[in-house]
Amino acid sequence: MDWLGMLRIGNAAVIGFAAITGYTVSGGRHIWDALLLALSATLIGCYGNVINDVLDIEIDRINKPWRPLPSGRISLPSAKTCAALLLIAGIALSLVLPPVCPVIVVIASFLLYAYSWKVKKTGFPGNIVISLLSFMVVVYGGLAAPNPARSFVPGLYAFLIILGREIYKGVEDVEGDRRHRVKTIAVSIGVKPAVIIGTLILFTVVAISPLPYFYMGMNIAYLLSAFLGVDLPIIIASIKIIRNPVKYAWTSTRILKIPLFMGLLAFFLGSLPLNLAIYFCN
Repeated sequence: MDWLGMLRIGNAAVIGFAAITGYTVSGGRHIWDALLLALSATLIGCYGNVINDVLDIEIDRINKPWRPLPSGRISLPSAKTCAALLLIAGIALSLVLPPVCPVIVVIASFLLYAYSWKVKKTGFPGNIVISLLSFMVVVYGGLAAPNPARSFVPGLYAFLIILGREIYKGVEDVEGDRRHRVKTIAVSIGVKPAVIIGTLILFTVVAISPLPYFYMGMNIAYLLSAFLGVDLPIIIASIKIIRNPVKYAWTSTRILKIPLFMGLLAFFLGSLPLNLAIYFCN
């Protein structure tokens, strides 16, 4: 269980699903390509989680001593070896995909390391890196499909949702970030402006969410999933944090986990008649 906790296998599986979504939306038709994309993306996601714990071990000794590394239940050398094996396996699997895919994997791996090492302490630039990685994993799937440009749309949705949520998380952690001189938007210009900026970003997603149905040939499953699973949670989370940022920031960021997954599911389901029905015929 300690290893599963360090790998954060649930979060990593969502990363794998993001790659499948990008592939499916872009006209991908081969189940083995989809599985390779998902597995390689999941492995790199697990690598990012492990390397984050490795680089944060001294901080976690103080703030989260119960975690597997600072508690000693998993040794630091074992964690480093695990991270290296995950990285190698993720890159190796990507090598059998189109040549641009390994390039994306290497860039993403570098960004994951840089984020855990230095960038996340910079505040808003760290928010951008995390959002960019979310965009990249969707496009990674699309690059193995016939029409990769279509993956940019769900990739943009992922970028915006993650960015808005990260800004809200800065509101949630404002006191701790201020003490540690982490330059989030909430620390730099204040809680209320941060809430406004985060809300505007998230409401951009709500405003554009019908467009794929009308302009990308998505089916009705997309429209229903996007409204119930993306738009509605965003509206609820935003109303709560606007009413009382200090009281509801934690609740709002947890609610926003729903559109992170449901946005991917909406695009996936919206592409089923065109793509998924013939996966098993290839």
